[in-house]
This record gives sequence, structure tokens and C-alpha cells, in this order.
Amino acid sequence: MKIFKKLILFLAALPLVSLFSCTDEEGEDRKATISGIVYKVLDDGDIAKNGDNYSFVRDTIPAPDIDVFVIYGGDQESVYDDKIKTSHNGKFEFKYLRGGDYSVYACNDDDTYVMRTAHCGKKGTTEVEPIYIHDGKNTGKAAVVGAVKILYAALYDDDDDDYVPAVAVRVYIRALGQMAVSDTRTDNDGNYYFSRLEPETDYVVWVEAEQRKNGIVKAYTDTISTGKAGEIVKSGILKGRFYSRLFYL
Repeated sequence: MKIFKKLILFLAALPLVSLFSCTDEEGEDRKATISGIVYKVLDDGDIAKNGDNYSFVRDTIPAPDIDVFVIYGGDQESVYDDKIKTSHNGKFEFKYLRGGDYSVYACNDDDTYVMRTAHCGKKGTTEVEPIYIHDGKNTGKAAVVGAVKILYAALYDDDDDDYVPAVAVRVYIRALGQMAVSDTRTDNDGNYYFSRLEPETDYVVWVEAEQRKNGIVKAYTDTISTGKAGEIVKSGILKGRFYSRLFYL
């Protein structure tokens, strides 16, 4: 009989335990909403020059059909609890939430993520700051810029005043210790640009020239270290003495 009475008391207490254990926890089945918008920053590595400053050319647009994740509670290292996709205008909403702390995030093209936090009341809509994710071949990469000047040694002495910008000259680059080589051409001011490079990595940059009439090719080199992802490092002036012509091939 005593066991039966204890069982009745235990069963009667279950609804109270359930009620008090769920009141302040984050999750669904409530009246709070988290809303926001995701923008996509398109970066393919194009570089613009403005005076002595350089910057990446990027386009920012609303990001449709992007997965957005939510974590219930303040532990940002937890596995996400729910996800939705953004609408055609980049907006999203997580509905029917309890009051509490939440983390919302979306992923960049390089699998890193951008996270926003929100504290919701028991009802109403809490809007998080816009989420900017990066997409494109230059995402997570770095860049270097520099200039090439040439001296026509058959005509002039080795005087700085006689060096002129090298226009449409082919410039090469490779990471130290690596075999892969990329190349580009200088612009009308003798400047060159290399993007989509590995961050915080040492590179060698060079141009080649044919010397006098002996056909020997000489490389004029410079070394440069890239900065962090998203940074553009400005190199010095690469100077070369040329007796006949540059390799334009």
C-alpha cells in the first residue's frame, strides 16, 4: 500500500517537473522570432588602384537560398539545432522560439563561418546584425602588387633617372619551395597585380630579359611575403637592365 501511495505522488509531480524544467530553456514552441538578412560578398581577386592605395573590387548582393543555422543556448561550439534557407531577398526567420540566448551563423565559401548572437524575450521579433559571407576564388586568399622599371643599358648608364615603367611586360610568381608558376602582365604604368595567393607565404617574383647578342636570359627577382587573408601587400620596384628586349611571350 505504501509503495502504491508513493507511485501516485511521483506521477502527480511529473507535470510540475516538466513545467519548471522547460520554462527558461531555449528552443521551439514559443512566441519569439529571430530574423535577419545574409549578404554575399563576391571576390574573384580583381584589384583597383586609387592613388597609392590598392583595394579588392568586390560586389555585395543579397544571398538567396543560403543555409542559415541556429544554436539554442549560449554555447557557440555546439552542433546546430535547426537550419533554414534564406528567401529570394536574402532574409530569414526562425520562429516559435522560447526566450533566451541564441547563436545564428552562415558559412563562407572557404568553410569558415560568420556568427551573430541574439537574446530573445518571451515574444516578439529580435533582428540580428546582417551576416556577410564571402564567395569567389579570392575568398580566404591574399594579394601582392608591385612595379617593374627597366633601363635600356645599351643607351643609358645605370642612373635611377633613366629607368622607365615597363609596359606590358610579363611578370612571374611562385611560392618558395614550390614548382607551380603564375604570370601576368604589367599595366600602362608598369604595375603588376597577383591575387588568389596563399596568406602569410613567401613568394619570388621575377621578369626575364635577353642579354646583348649572346641570347642568355637573365632573371631579375624580388622576394615578398603575403599578408593575412584579405590583405594586399605592396612590394618594391623591380628593376632590370635590358640590352635588347623583354620576353613578351
